[in-house]
Amino acid sequence: MKQRLMQVGAGVLRFKRFARKAYAAFVSMHREVTIGRLSRALCDRQLVCSGRVVLGGLALSFAGVVNALASVADSSAIPDEVTQLHLQEVQVISQQTEIHSQAYRLVTQISSDAIAALPATTVADLLQTLPGLDIRTRGANGAQADVSMRGGTFDQVMILLNGVCLSDAQTGHYSMNIPIPLSAIERIEVLEGAAASLSGGNAFCGAINIVTRQMTNHQSPIPSDRAAWQRITNNTYHVSMQMGMNRFAKAELTGGWRRNEWRVLASADYAHSNGYYAPAPTDKEATSLKNSDFNGANIYLNATWRGLEMQLGAQYKDAGAGMFYGFGSQDQFDATRTAFGSARYKHSWGKWSLDAMAAYRANHDRYEWHRGTVSNRHLTHNATAALRAHYASSIGKTTVGVEARNENIHSTNFGDHNRLNIHYFAQQTFHVQHFSASVTAGGIYNTSFAHHWTVGADLGYAFDCGVSLYANANRSLRMPTFTDLYYDAGNQLGNPNLMPEKAWTTSFGASYRHTFDQAGTLAINAELYHRWGRDIIDWVYVAQDTKRPYHAQNQQRVNTLGVECTVQYRLNKWLRNVQLTYAFTNLDINLQQANSRYLDYLRHKVVLQLEHGIYAGLGASWTLSYRNRVGQFNNADGTVSDFQPVLLLDGKIYYDITHWRFAVSCTNMTNSHYYDYGGVLQPGAWAKISIEYHL
Repeated sequence: MKQRLMQVGAGVLRFKRFARKAYAAFVSMHREVTIGRLSRALCDRQLVCSGRVVLGGLALSFAGVVNALASVADSSAIPDEVTQLHLQEVQVISQQTEIHSQAYRLVTQISSDAIAALPATTVADLLQTLPGLDIRTRGANGAQADVSMRGGTFDQVMILLNGVCLSDAQTGHYSMNIPIPLSAIERIEVLEGAAASLSGGNAFCGAINIVTRQMTNHQSPIPSDRAAWQRITNNTYHVSMQMGMNRFAKAELTGGWRRNEWRVLASADYAHSNGYYAPAPTDKEATSLKNSDFNGANIYLNATWRGLEMQLGAQYKDAGAGMFYGFGSQDQFDATRTAFGSARYKHSWGKWSLDAMAAYRANHDRYEWHRGTVSNRHLTHNATAALRAHYASSIGKTTVGVEARNENIHSTNFGDHNRLNIHYFAQQTFHVQHFSASVTAGGIYNTSFAHHWTVGADLGYAFDCGVSLYANANRSLRMPTFTDLYYDAGNQLGNPNLMPEKAWTTSFGASYRHTFDQAGTLAINAELYHRWGRDIIDWVYVAQDTKRPYHAQNQQRVNTLGVECTVQYRLNKWLRNVQLTYAFTNLDINLQQANSRYLDYLRHKVVLQLEHGIYAGLGASWTLSYRNRVGQFNNADGTVSDFQPVLLLDGKIYYDITHWRFAVSCTNMTNSHYYDYGGVLQPGAWAKISIEYHL
């Protein structure tokens, strides 16, 4: 944000203009900025109706968040007199984007308000509502969730928590082992499209960044005396209990504490179910459903002090795995234990800023073909260190960075393996009036796969009328997982001679946002993309191998063409949100071998969301989704079937009174019979009740 100043009195500076510049004052601080007083014109037009505004943004994308403020904060709109109005505190939170700039890429966000309104119990449930994302689950309640984007695979998406990578080097099946409850999440940022230039090689198809809540003081005006400000302590608490069909139970506790410059967020949760019901199962499926029980717990701690942020988290999950990985056993079992920690420090001086990070993640997986028997065990360690330097100039921002990531696995099936990945890059962004651009070049060196290069270019232009246009092109890479390389069990055989996946991705998009006087806000987004993929890794059927017929191989070509559209309208508390999204994907595949196993995908996905008020504190939220998947799957009885289109309806009715919320929700209200994977029948109608207390 660029601020134009004028000195109006001894020691008093007055900001008269807010505009989109990456090198501006608030952005370059890389810290939370608290504004105690605003001019009368800005107050009247933007803040008086609500009493406060909290903006959570990104350094490069900050302009997209405060676009509404920019239009009313023009110098001509602010009177010359210095009369000021005291308001409740306004926080402007600015930090470097973890996934990309919204100035020239479409970054979709799920806000904390949307999270509270949806009938969701896991992050995977929330992501199901977004276009372009394909969430395929085995089991329920987060037992296992695979996230893919735009016709890609679950190994091609990068998962981050507050900018720290959680992607698993063994397999993407475990990348969603995220140790936080929904009540601790402030927002979820989703970038669809290649971002390897900034993310090293894990964000082949896109990236998902989960941002936890930040402790702020919304109740008290800012004291004029700094010592008084340091004495303020802000404590918040959230407690929730859920119960439902299939003996489902879940408890969450989240607390936030703030004193002086320390901020602490802590959470813990536990979930259990005896399994789940599914309509019209076959005999084998009915047997496997008896082995679909789930137990899981998470603990998370986040502490910040000045420019230092520290995170610690741990998760355990025990899940009856039914027929997750084959039809020869209906009593499989999977147990995972995940732990991670990170420390990140940001410091700015003048036009320079520095961002240093160190992180560690461990994941232990115990898989049993028959529950209680000899198992496969895998222990994966990921250790990361990264350093970035930024320089803000009159034309934009210059960034250089390097990241080293060591990946290690000890496995009863894979053996012991270790590899080092080093990613380096340089990026220059440009901002001239309404025009924004960036150019990035870098390289990736891997001790197992030698050196490869990455490059990207992004352009964006924002019109005064609320319309933005953008175009970009990026080259991305993905290193094979340890499963791709070394797996040797069941009917699958890894391939240690695999090469990294490579792709060029281009996209063209437009967005429009307008707020009508007394008539709500309309937002429209549309994007066309094309990905040229080479050496894409797939598991293909090789008839000559009767013991391990599915082999990991690099396909010659997998090209993807698609379009995504979103229309959203918000009016008031009675019509809080209505949103329609559509995603179309088409794959052009040149197979080296027939019977590709994993390259089936969602061709059409439509999601209609409606949240509305009913009376006083009574409200409701509804989600209607249509999914049309291309491809075939093997049934438990040995036959081959086509994926059938499915229509799903989820709903939630809630009542808010003071600090309490009471809710009733139901997923798959149509009790539809459908599959994400062959042999793993998805849950039918599932009703839950919940009680939440906020303080």
